[in-house]
Amino acid sequence: MRLALNFSRIDPSKGGAETYVIDLCRSLVRAGHDVDVYAESWQPGALPPEVRPIKVAVKGTTRSGRIWSFARNSAAAINPADYDCTVGFINTYAHDVIIPQGGVHAGSLRANAQRFRNPVLRRLYILGKRLNPKFTLYRAIERRQYAARRRAQVVAVSEMVRRHVQEFQGVPRERIHVIPNAIDVGRVHLDHPGAVRCAFRNRLALEPDDVVGLFVGHNFALKGLRPLLKALARRHGAGGRPIHLLVSGGGRVEAYRRRAKALGLGDAVHFLGYHPDIRECYAASDFFVLPSYYDPCSLVVLEALAFGLPVITSKQNGAGELIAEGREGFVVAAPDAIDELAAALDAMADEARRSSMAAAAAKLGAVQTFDRHVEALVRVFETVAAARAGHGSHGEIGGARPHSGLSRERKPARS
Repeated sequence: MRLALNFSRIDPSKGGAETYVIDLCRSLVRAGHDVDVYAESWQPGALPPEVRPIKVAVKGTTRSGRIWSFARNSAAAINPADYDCTVGFINTYAHDVIIPQGGVHAGSLRANAQRFRNPVLRRLYILGKRLNPKFTLYRAIERRQYAARRRAQVVAVSEMVRRHVQEFQGVPRERIHVIPNAIDVGRVHLDHPGAVRCAFRNRLALEPDDVVGLFVGHNFALKGLRPLLKALARRHGAGGRPIHLLVSGGGRVEAYRRRAKALGLGDAVHFLGYHPDIRECYAASDFFVLPSYYDPCSLVVLEALAFGLPVITSKQNGAGELIAEGREGFVVAAPDAIDELAAALDAMADEARRSSMAAAAAKLGAVQTFDRHVEALVRVFETVAAARAGHGSHGEIGGARPHSGLSRERKPARS
């Protein structure tokens, strides 16, 4: 198939969605598909050589202005008649298939507001977000994405996202396909994980038999680091087996370092900042914990499973839908369900239970492959292509729009 993918910046260092698009391109090419990527910028060498990146011009002096400029200009740049299927992800709207990697903004807002126990503060938080021009912009783009006239197919990366797409955007169930996220399992492979584990722990003055959990995320508040520290402090005070926590990510480190110290966890929590090779963190750890307030389907959870780390996460993380309670880890009812979180940490401190869960986690992680993911996606793409063929034109089926009649430069042949 001839496919157009639309994503603003292709840079694997920026986060999970960026990594997902790159891995998706690689798997699509491996499956024999012809892929163009429309982007504002891309990191040299990030995309497979078979993929053609096409630059979308962007103007604007503010972040909101540039987001809107990219959405509008990429919609104008992609001619649906040139492709069997066009695919968009975040903050773009003129597509046959939408894969909302960031979920739905209204769902995210509602989940994030739960961080505030005080109902007045919660309402003020929601009001402040709704008055923010960026929120208005995001909602405006979403309205175009999910407009009924486009009849776009939606790929929800979890049942949670599917529910939000139906609840907040009114998309009928028959146009939503639940296909969980996937990872390049080979990317988490290490040739000598034992040696890496030993060396990394030595740098942090950790003993070989210390129990070590790993938290990864840039937005510490969104990912639930505050309630995690509270749960660690609670079990620490109760005299449970000590647990060390590695915190990897470029968040507000100093504020959380002070919080950990105030809770008596100064020696137990190790803030690593942004770590360029996350595999070293996986190797040094015994389990993974991410009690997130909102994650459509966290890729780091899938990576941790593939590395053989049992996982603690929350029901607000779509990746938790893959985990059987007590088998590959634990899924707590909410990030601030402190008793549940502390109990899950207690279970991870039990050597026998953790070992059993680690084996199950590795099996679960091994099947979250992009090849399987792409097979499911391609079936959706083929549905779009068949619908177009049945209509005998590239009219507004899915996200496609009629050809404008404006002259376009012929795309250069692949080198």
